[in-house]
Amino acid sequence: MKKHSFARDRVIRLRRGQSIRLVCGIPIFTRRIALHPGEFVVATCNDSPNVIIVGCQSFNRRIRVHLFPGQQLIVSCHR
Repeated sequence: MKKHSFARDRVIRLRRGQSIRLVCGIPIFTRRIALHPGEFVVATCNDSPNVIIVGCQSFNRRIRVHLFPGQQLIVSCHR
């Protein structure tokens, strides 16, 4: 599982069974989201103007997530 911070804007496409970890600051609290094909997450971090978009195969249905310092988000794509 790769770890990404909010150092720059990114668009990441996951395939089935893959997962990724988004980190806002030093991770203390973990949230998990499992996406179905076609869903995607738009994640922002409290101390960064950058946005990371993670999609499961395609980008049809959006889910917004705002992370605060000390949070990490693990996004996975259903098999």
